[in-house]
Amino acid sequence: MICLFLSIFANIFQTGWTGVNERTFLAVKPDGVQRKLVGEIVQRFERKGFKLVGLKLMQASEELLREHYSELRSKPFFSGLIAYMSSGPVVAMVWQGLDVVKTARKMLGETNPADSLPGTIRGDYCVEVGRMSFSAGKTTAATGSTTKGPNPLSAVIVILC
Repeated sequence: MICLFLSIFANIFQTGWTGVNERTFLAVKPDGVQRKLVGEIVQRFERKGFKLVGLKLMQASEELLREHYSELRSKPFFSGLIAYMSSGPVVAMVWQGLDVVKTARKMLGETNPADSLPGTIRGDYCVEVGRMSFSAGKTTAATGSTTKGPNPLSAVIVILC
């Protein structure tokens, strides 16, 4: 009975939320998996109130990674990135929640770990730019896909809800 009441209450007042319920793709890269940081990352996002709706531990193929990082193909670090990302397992995740994209980016910190503040994931755990332990993707509303176009890594995750 209480669940029914809470469900009705949430549906009536959902327009009062200031944020957007959306999904985002995050990956713990090979060094993060090797350093056993997956649980810490999951815990941080759960404590923030986000819902883990998909997770897969996988060894990404070079083909999948080339497709996933296709927008970086012309960059000088592209081949090194592919080699690094295929050097070990990654944990691919999809998170859902209000303003999860903006909040996840703040939680992750700056791309360059040296510029990331303590308390952010990159500020606490990353050592060098080329071996960042975490990656975030583009996102759309929770009812849509995890990206504006196909995201090869997130496409291999079974979305739980």
